[in-house]
Amino acid sequence: MPLYLRACYKPSRIARWTALLLIVSTASCSSITDVRAPDVVQPSALDNRAGAETRRAGAITAFTNALVVRISVTAPLTDELFSTVSTGFPADRRVLPDPDGIYPYAALQQTLVNLRQAISALQRFAPTPAANIGQAYALAGYTELFLAEDLCSGVPLGSIVDGDPVFAEPSSTEQIYARAIADFDTAIVNAADSVRILNLARVGRARALADIGQLPTAAAAVAAVPTSFTFSTEHSAAVQPNLLGNPITPVASNIQTTVADREGGNGLDFRSANDPRVTTRLLGKGPDGVTDVYMQTKYTSMTSPIVVASGIEARLIEAEALLASGDAPGALAKLNALRATMPGLAPLALEASDAARIDQLFRERAFWMFLTGHRNGDMRRLIRQYSRPGESVFPTGPYKGGQLYGIQVTFTPSASEFNNPNYHGCLNRDA
Repeated sequence: MPLYLRACYKPSRIARWTALLLIVSTASCSSITDVRAPDVVQPSALDNRAGAETRRAGAITAFTNALVVRISVTAPLTDELFSTVSTGFPADRRVLPDPDGIYPYAALQQTLVNLRQAISALQRFAPTPAANIGQAYALAGYTELFLAEDLCSGVPLGSIVDGDPVFAEPSSTEQIYARAIADFDTAIVNAADSVRILNLARVGRARALADIGQLPTAAAAVAAVPTSFTFSTEHSAAVQPNLLGNPITPVASNIQTTVADREGGNGLDFRSANDPRVTTRLLGKGPDGVTDVYMQTKYTSMTSPIVVASGIEARLIEAEALLASGDAPGALAKLNALRATMPGLAPLALEASDAARIDQLFRERAFWMFLTGHRNGDMRRLIRQYSRPGESVFPTGPYKGGQLYGIQVTFTPSASEFNNPNYHGCLNRDA
């Protein structure tokens, strides 16, 4: 079973508790919820500081688990990971119908609702430290950012009105980005007592601004973020594992993906570049008996952290803004300053053409932020903002088993979303 399916079907105990918490905390008052049972958490039992912290912890766990699954499904869609099974994966082949059940859409929607519940509880019962509220707003912004980067336009966002979940109207991709930026703005206001949360929100805001083409504003948003800054997820093997670091052995039936290399003829050379930012280990042949399996070694255990935001990303955003403004030497200086921080990376030379300079910058982004959930958004931006044909960006042409790559660059909500009477499918599947 592919990694992303294993992740979907094996939620941690905390994830299951989070789902229970969501059901309990959003249920409307009735004789059913008035029943007192020793093993059921009543909503009123959470109406205190400890309950607010419980909601906050559950929301953070939901975000972390959804991020792991998100990375595991978007990496095959891009040129980061390649399927080693004989028929391939639908996402790897870019065949993503509407509706679809591959993307962790429900998990991200649940995360949004949990975060809104946590924010409300923190504001009422635990307003200090304010950074906790800021973190919840920042994670809500990132959750919306993920939905905008990965899904088709027209996704309804989970919401709560007067304590009850409501059927939301579809939001365009632009509207979702606007909502993410608003949440990052609120996070910045509430994060004044924590530089760490402040920088988390600054980087998220800049990422959203870059996604909508506002590069000068994005660069200004991260000017104060130090290059040394990182904000990472926390994992435990027992209750909140990073399944991207799931230890696998060189047994063909267990090896489902490999780090890709020039996938589809136009993918990046993640393996053959021998770049210290993307390290691998050869395990043998995959289930198809043909494909060599190179295991990524970025995440070496179930407790390996995932970088959500970093000062490196801040400098890359600044470099892109400089390049877009016509200051190619300034952009190159930013890239080389980052490369100087890692042994084994030689300085880059100034490319002769604008197109080659864009290629160089996005290649640097891909290698610095490999398997962190940035690549799909970047590839869509190359189409949307830099007018690249989709088939020159995403893997294309012959696939395995006589199949061909499809044409999709977006995921879609699952069929369960059609229970929302306001939702009738994607508005469009454009980049």
